This record gives sequence, C-alpha cells and structure tokens, in this order.
Amino acid sequence: MSGKNQHQLSSQVAAENNMQSNPQPQAMRPIVTIGLVDNDAFSLAFLERSISELMPEARVIWKTTSGRDAVARCLDPRQSPNVLLSDMSMDELSGLVVCKTIRIKTARVKILAVTSFSLAVYSSKAAEAGAQGIVPKSVETPIIEAIRTIAAGGTWGEGFETAAQAHARLSSHRMPRQFLLSDREAEAMNLCSRGLSTEQIAAEMQVNTSTAKTYLTRAIHKLGVTSRGAAVALWTGASEGE
Repeated sequence: MSGKNQHQLSSQVAAENNMQSNPQPQAMRPIVTIGLVDNDAFSLAFLERSISELMPEARVIWKTTSGRDAVARCLDPRQSPNVLLSDMSMDELSGLVVCKTIRIKTARVKILAVTSFSLAVYSSKAAEAGAQGIVPKSVETPIIEAIRTIAAGGTWGEGFETAAQAHARLSSHRMPRQFLLSDREAEAMNLCSRGLSTEQIAAEMQVNTSTAKTYLTRAIHKLGVTSRGAAVALWTGASEGE
C-alpha cells in the first residue's frame, strides 16, 4: 500500500472512530407547555411531579386552583399553554365550564380533562364542552400518553373532537353565565349558593353589608332574574355546565 493510500485509510478509520465515540445527538421532541387547574393542591403537586418525572419534553408553565384564573391564562397569548389539564369537579367553576369557555374562544389550547370519578361520569360532557380527552387523575402512565397524543393534535377516548373541530362547533355559543359577572360578584354568588346571609357574605368578603348587597344585586341583574333564589338556582346549574 502506498503512503498516500495508507494515509487516506488511517484518516477514514479515525473519522469512523470519532463518530462512534461522539454520536450525533438524537432529535429532541419539541417542548410541550402545560397548564394545570385543580382546586386540590395535592392533586396539582401529583400532576406536576408526574409530568416532570415522566415527560422530559414537557414544561409546566403555571398551575392554579382557580378555574377563572385558568381561563384567563389560557386566553392570554403570553400565558396560554399547548395543553391544559383541567379537573372536572371544582367548587368555584366546574371543569366543564372551564373547557367550554376556552373552546368557545380559541382552538389554540388543547384540553385534557382529569377526574377522580369514573370516566363515565364526565366523558360525554367533557367531549361536549370541547375537551380532547379524559383520563383518571390518579394513574400516571395514561396521563402522559394522553398529553403526548393531544399535544400532537390527536384525541384520547371515544367521542372526542380535535381542538379545531370543537372550536368550530362551539365558537357561535354564548359565553357561560359566570363570565358575565365580575370576580367579586362571582365570589358573592358562590357564597350565596352556600346558603350564607348577606351579613355572612360581607364578613367572608371583608366588606360592609351594603357593599355585599350591591354585589348580589348586580349579579342578580346580570343573570337576568329577579330574586336571589332564582339567581342561586341559575348559578349552581351553570356551574355544572348546564
């Protein structure tokens, strides 16, 4: 073998050895941003930990115990995640109302419903409200698989639509009644729905009685009824997405 050929062979072997010792990095999955809403702080911690440990390509960008806060964040382009995980049973605002409100306004955020109840309790209602799937809250693996599927534009479970399909169906719907009210009016109605008197509502809200009464009067007017009892009936029904 000539010196020239021997030099070329040595260079080729060295290059191959270098490639083997320094393999090319594998393509990383794009980062999936996630928002979490659940009125149970322990559930929020469980979901965040599960995602952190089992889904390295994901990042939880915020978590909240307030359905109204989750809706506001999802509708803010600066804070909206790729995927929202929403508990279905929350005190202030049900997951169904959260889903429907977001889906009326946008297809940008995909929604995965989570529940500690049987999936049969909420599956069809979650699909109707615009979610892309539903999973049990306490089982890690299906949650991660569902997030990946939904983030990629798919659905998880029978009867669910993509975000674009659900938005097209719901975009002409009216916003849920809860969003006609200010935060303080909604807070007053939540307390009223628990059977509290005007004086007790004022104490809970740390305002005087006349201010609490004003919040309730405005809420009753915005809900289109004439009595506190009718407002409570309407409010509690709307809280379940009816």
